[in-house]
Amino acid sequence: MLEVIFSDSAAGCLKVASGNGNYVGGVSSAIIVGKNGDDLTADQKDIQKMISESEERERLNWGKAIPLNIERKDILCFPLALSTGDITEDGIGKQRLSALQMLVSIYPDEVMRASQDMFTTAQKSFEELLSRVENGESIRVWTSNVPDDACGLCWMIEQLKHIGFEHLDITCVRLPEFHVMPDNTVVTYSGWGEVAPHQWGHLALLGQKLPADYMHGLSLRWQQLKKENTPLRAVVNRKLVSVPESFYDSFILQELDAEEDEFMEARVIGKVLGKYSLGISDSLVAIRIEQFIKDGMLKAVTHAGEKDPVYHRILRKLK
Repeated sequence: MLEVIFSDSAAGCLKVASGNGNYVGGVSSAIIVGKNGDDLTADQKDIQKMISESEERERLNWGKAIPLNIERKDILCFPLALSTGDITEDGIGKQRLSALQMLVSIYPDEVMRASQDMFTTAQKSFEELLSRVENGESIRVWTSNVPDDACGLCWMIEQLKHIGFEHLDITCVRLPEFHVMPDNTVVTYSGWGEVAPHQWGHLALLGQKLPADYMHGLSLRWQQLKKENTPLRAVVNRKLVSVPESFYDSFILQELDAEEDEFMEARVIGKVLGKYSLGISDSLVAIRIEQFIKDGMLKAVTHAGEKDPVYHRILRKLK
């Protein structure tokens, strides 16, 4: 079975989750915060105790993990950011590369170069997807209400329609609104990249076979989105729709209004992403702030370093 997913971070988690339920250690940290948000100095023994308790919970959760028993070579990742940019072409072509390069334009040059590698990997994965599905192999696709995931599912179905929906064997695992962990804590997720590796096996049980008629509907939705070809696509009331490039501006402006006349751009971006769970990237928010600067609403007081994202700077309000 092929495992299809639409973000690099989620693919990384899934690869770790494929380890047959074996405990995988990681890095633990503790943040001590006062009632008013002020950092407090804590005794080293207290910090170590909290870290030890966290590691023990992790071991407990891995002990109750459900093995996925999948091969890493079967994981096909398509981090194509299909909710952004031109989508009129079929497959994975130059228009998609242009959209990816636009999104990473706020990062240092080495990340720009990485986008080309990511694009090439997606093209190779696409060739393998077509080849193996045409030979009758089944698919399990991991999706959610994150715009890129929702777009990815519709896009994939559209690319496979020539095989015939009645001949496709696709299981869809949708990220739930919340999940009860083995240690009885309840967690919510913004996307698959936030799901702990030991939880993927449990969530895989939520998978459902996609009926041919439903896949036909997803294909028609993608065809309509291609026809509209707006700058962005978003999930509104659980429906994937075309939206203008200014769609998220109200959330950004609300956080800008709460800032002083001079502020850290990165802090605003962090608040937008953390507060509203929009399922979008930091780069998309940064690009809109860049437009605010061009429009004369803001001015850069400092500049980011050569190895930093553009948004590592201080901005000043002008209007």
